[in-house]
Amino acid sequence: MEIEQLEIRDYLAQCPPLDKLPSFELDALLDAIEISYERQHTEILKPGARNTWLYLVRTGAVQVFSPSGQLYSQIQEGHWFGYRSLLAGGKITQRVKTIEDSLLYQIPATAFLTLLDQYQALRDFFSDRRQDRLKTATSEIRGTVENPPAYRRIKELMNPSPLRIDHQQSIQKTARQISNRSVSSALITQGNTICGIVTVTAFCTKVATVAMDYERPIRDIMTPDPITIDAQQSGSQALLMMARHHIQHLPVTQSGKIIGMVSARDLIRQQSYNALYLVDEILHARSIERLRHLSEQTPATLVALVNNSLTAYDIGHSISTIGESITLRLLGMAEEQLGPPPVPYAWIVAGSLSRNEQTARSDQDNALILSDDYDETEHGQYFHDLSQFVCDGLHQCGYVYCPGDVMASNTKWRQPVSVWRSYFHQWIHRPEPKALMYASIFFDLRCIFGHQALLNTLQQDILKDCQNNTIFLAHMAANALQHPPPLGLFRSFVLEKSGTEEKALNLKKRGVIPITDLARVFALAAGTPELHTRDRLEAACQQGLLSEEGMADLRDALEFIATVRLQHQAQQIEAGQQPDHFVPPELLSSLERRHLKDAFEVVRTLQESMALNFHATQLR
Repeated sequence: MEIEQLEIRDYLAQCPPLDKLPSFELDALLDAIEISYERQHTEILKPGARNTWLYLVRTGAVQVFSPSGQLYSQIQEGHWFGYRSLLAGGKITQRVKTIEDSLLYQIPATAFLTLLDQYQALRDFFSDRRQDRLKTATSEIRGTVENPPAYRRIKELMNPSPLRIDHQQSIQKTARQISNRSVSSALITQGNTICGIVTVTAFCTKVATVAMDYERPIRDIMTPDPITIDAQQSGSQALLMMARHHIQHLPVTQSGKIIGMVSARDLIRQQSYNALYLVDEILHARSIERLRHLSEQTPATLVALVNNSLTAYDIGHSISTIGESITLRLLGMAEEQLGPPPVPYAWIVAGSLSRNEQTARSDQDNALILSDDYDETEHGQYFHDLSQFVCDGLHQCGYVYCPGDVMASNTKWRQPVSVWRSYFHQWIHRPEPKALMYASIFFDLRCIFGHQALLNTLQQDILKDCQNNTIFLAHMAANALQHPPPLGLFRSFVLEKSGTEEKALNLKKRGVIPITDLARVFALAAGTPELHTRDRLEAACQQGLLSEEGMADLRDALEFIATVRLQHQAQQIEAGQQPDHFVPPELLSSLERRHLKDAFEVVRTLQESMALNFHATQLR
């Protein structure tokens, strides 16, 4: 093979999707390929004619015009054209001409269609369905790996055959069985019903320390009506539940029936990506200094999750669990210092933490919902001190103070249920710009500590008030359109200044946030309490507010954009840099550039659809 041919083959081998072909197919292509050099303004494809080639731009650029004659896109080095006409039997509907001198590689239609028939990777790449293209591209840039226990379902992690002991059996005989089985707990039964749980700890605290008679029935030392977890919950959710209730074992239920047992030791022993271990260490920390030290491991954990090819959805849940755990431990420390709260309260989080979408560290967004029994004179100092302690602690742990002061340490966001209800009523019925800003923050609320019922009651009223309020929804939709995707004319990227003078793609502001805002509006219209962006899209689809295709396109666009952003942040962390959301286009592969444009087009299309459906255009 001559040097020129070797160079062409090497180029083809690096060009998606040909990089997925075996060597012998590349060799055959090299024999079939033709090379053409076209001058500027040369018409390559003419509507009405027939096409017999798949074109790859090696150097130069071409423009594609729609059937109506409007400029549709601009194609540069490393990109393909001509495949749409080949897939339509060769009939050309789009005019293509060079805009500068161009070197083109031409693959015969017969060779292209034969490869397309044999290789799924090529069918996915050249598919007219953006959903197929985005899924394939996401898989390619991320790779695949088995989900770790942090987000695998409890059903996959549990012991499906826990030891079961009749409630009348003696303590001594039970202890022997637990020892023989090398387990740390047993379910206590009465007939066919689970009536309690006993752990090895109980033999120390309830038997040995008081010299209890070993012949007494095991029911005398069991914990009755144990806390359970549903089989569909995740490993990280199980660990948090254990921490909240100071327990180490959870019976697992499915449709109300106990089907297994999971322990903290099971979860930590099985995990290999450091997330669950870090959460466990955080929940047992005894000082803010220790929490700060543990929080510094979060970036390395994110890198490990990215490098092990986890989905953006799962990484968001894992990193959010770390932030939630730090908050929980700080609240526990605060109550240890201040004593029990004088009235019930709910510590709520907003923003990416509430949606389980955190990536690299961010600022904190939190608030307190207090019982209407709250009296400022009598109880104010307690909750001031508690809030200040937690917010200061979060800041020390890298979750910096909110620039907008949306924190429980701000008296405005530390109020009884009745005041919060008045806040939301005003925001919904007087949707001024500032009200819409607050609504965008506080419609993403999750209680992570305290009395969940305080938020539940409020949330039900809010969703009911929003669902049929067309004026408010129109304003929220118009507000969501303030972040268009970064696509200019001819599918070119629109860049913004980053922290330096360099311009880059802002994948948070122009990529993730537009989808998050879309999903929030759909969720409010659907009256669904879902918080995660993907879950909101699926719920809106189930309610008929979003088509199956629109939902799938947005979901896949979000996953692709978020994956590119996460990989960028992981690379920055490994290079010793502070992670950000600005990605210079020159650092993107041709595959990433092509499919980011696909993803941004999805967002732009759905934004336009939402503007029409919610009558938002007249408010812009």
